[in-house]
Amino acid sequence: MIELLAHAATVAILSTLISESKLFAPVRKRLDFSLLYCPICLSFWIAAIYLTNGVEHYFLVLAIANVWMLVVMKLYEAIDEATE
Repeated sequence: MIELLAHAATVAILSTLISESKLFAPVRKRLDFSLLYCPICLSFWIAAIYLTNGVEHYFLVLAIANVWMLVVMKLYEAIDEATE
């Protein structure tokens, strides 16, 4: 269970970081690939590595990652508001 939560957190943080953060904005603009602007879409590809653990594990990781993404997005919004 802890492994599943850790995998989901990893997927959520990476997909949100790449698709929403200011840090990766130059990369998103340079590549201009629409997948890089959607954290949910990107999470499907990032989580693909967990298909080796089974399809059930993959979809559980994605489901939990969506909850983690909500938390991370709220944190990013709070940080953005605090730095402005």
